[in-house]
Amino acid sequence: MADSHHIEFYFRYAVLAIGIFGTAANALVLYALISHNAQQAKKRAINLLITHQNLLDLSCCVLLVITFSIPIADRIYLTGALGYILCTIFISEGAVYCALYASVINLMTLTIERYLKIVHPFWSKRNLKRWMILAAMVFAWIIGILFVMPAIFATSVVMDGLCLSYFLWLNPTLRMMYGLSTVAVFFVLPLIVFIYCYGRIVIVMRRQMRVMAGHNVEGSSQMNASQIQSKRIKWNIVKTMIIVSVAFIICWCPSNIYFMIVDNTTQTSSLFVGYYPTVFMAYLNISMNPFIYAMKHEGVKEKLARLMICHKCKRLTAVAGDQGGRNTGGTQRT
Repeated sequence: MADSHHIEFYFRYAVLAIGIFGTAANALVLYALISHNAQQAKKRAINLLITHQNLLDLSCCVLLVITFSIPIADRIYLTGALGYILCTIFISEGAVYCALYASVINLMTLTIERYLKIVHPFWSKRNLKRWMILAAMVFAWIIGILFVMPAIFATSVVMDGLCLSYFLWLNPTLRMMYGLSTVAVFFVLPLIVFIYCYGRIVIVMRRQMRVMAGHNVEGSSQMNASQIQSKRIKWNIVKTMIIVSVAFIICWCPSNIYFMIVDNTTQTSSLFVGYYPTVFMAYLNISMNPFIYAMKHEGVKEKLARLMICHKCKRLTAVAGDQGGRNTGGTQRT
């Protein structure tokens, strides 16, 4: 039992570090995405869903910092309405999971949007409107909140100053059904969507690449430089989102497998210890995505490179100015 408490102690600080680090990284990438999209808006290269995905990851990281700072700062004795709000929204990690589940829904929406634009380009150009994308972004938040908060409010209680989240289930069957539906909606369904959509996208884009190569060999003028550039940008975005999806599957798989094992067996202290590394992997996922964007997304790479160059130039200018001031001062004294 002592080992469990030690692991929980280090786990909280590790997750807090993920939250702080992920907040900084996601904020930087979000700035790069917004700046890139502002420049590319006239060329219709803007992708709101990718920017929204990064915003959701940033929200998750900020909420992680708030949630895991509350118990670390002080062992608060919960009481009254404020204690109940802290219990249901933060200590139970309800707010974090609202944003996490919204992120999963948005990632599926983004995958379907890529699928429609690449596999069915004419249909999507005719029927896929901007208001649909905005509605899908709002829908992701609604689903995340509705799936988490009613269950927390119905099953959580504050007792003797402690928050007991997911505690008051009417019966074990209802709890098991809620858990299985969570696994089905937020892991199995995304897995199916990712495999089908990206599988079809890769097949179609490889076919298009072969057609482009054939035109180039024959010296045809049908495929101009702008079309080739457009295909390359689309392919880079697809590769980025495939990596993001694979990272999601790898990070969330242990947590979902752990739930299915624990929910159907007698819980022991040694088995409960497995909760921490599996949840740590799920939280780690939201701090990995900005690095994937920074390595693979052309717009983000370009903006971050310019930021680094500007920062380096400012430092060199400041150093040169400081040295010049010292030299001038030394000449005047002599």
